[in-house]
Amino acid sequence: MDSQPDPAAMPLVYIVMLNWNDASNSLACLESIARLEYSNIRVVVVDNGSSDGSDGEIRRRFPHLHLIVNVRNLGFAGGVNVGLEYAFRQGAKYLLLVNNDTLLDPHMLSEMVKEAESHPKAGLFTPKIYYFDDPSLIWSAGARWVRFPPRAVMIGLRQRDHAKYDVLRRVDFATGCVLMINRKIIEEVGYFDTTYFPIYHEDYDYCARVNEAGWEIWYVPAAKVWHKDAQSQRGSGTKSYNMGMNIVPFYLRHGHPPRLTLGLFVAWAVLREVVKGNLAFVRPYLSGVRAGIIRERKAVSN
Repeated sequence: MDSQPDPAAMPLVYIVMLNWNDASNSLACLESIARLEYSNIRVVVVDNGSSDGSDGEIRRRFPHLHLIVNVRNLGFAGGVNVGLEYAFRQGAKYLLLVNNDTLLDPHMLSEMVKEAESHPKAGLFTPKIYYFDDPSLIWSAGARWVRFPPRAVMIGLRQRDHAKYDVLRRVDFATGCVLMINRKIIEEVGYFDTTYFPIYHEDYDYCARVNEAGWEIWYVPAAKVWHKDAQSQRGSGTKSYNMGMNIVPFYLRHGHPPRLTLGLFVAWAVLREVVKGNLAFVRPYLSGVRAGIIRERKAVSN
């Protein structure tokens, strides 16, 4: 009989999950984490100022994980940074950030760590992510940068799984939905930028900073995850506003040239939604863009 690997000899991985008023999804995600075959893991859940008692429910169901309760909602970047900072201080070699609306395949983390140990120049790792409601339909197989209109494009989005998505490879961007981070990235690049409050495009910014620092981003197809994509929120004016507001700092910091790429992307995004007939997107999105520009100007003047 083959002997099982000694957990102490395996790299320590901290799994960081953010919860905000969503016990149902968080508990399901934690149950999938409990089924991971990789044994040298620790789990930290950051409750981002929940008001529905979900933090207490998580503590009751999973009393042995480390639960950090923020007194207020710090947004996505601020919330996950709390967990990442804690994991880093505990000596994690890899930090796995997972959205609470995901379910992880039992082999997922073993595959991620195996490739991380084989690619010393890699700083970020992304799995193959499927739609939860259609388990063979791909949500993300990494992302590539397209020069015109200048944007990051999800590889395989809404495509049926195929052998062409089974190739281990470098990619330009990785979604923050499920993202494994080498601790050396934290040492050199730091944490997520809380400018991107409350949510959206903080992962774009992080990947751009990792690329600019000379590190690689890898897509690991053998690592599989299922994501409960928030289909019902697509028409949300708040979502459109936040997407518009937070695309501004991304392009002004990483666009080449900044203002032109921002303008091209905004024009393309608006035209795309108009063609779809999604006119409700336009006004809140442009309002968000305007707010983002004002925010950036104030930041520069200060």
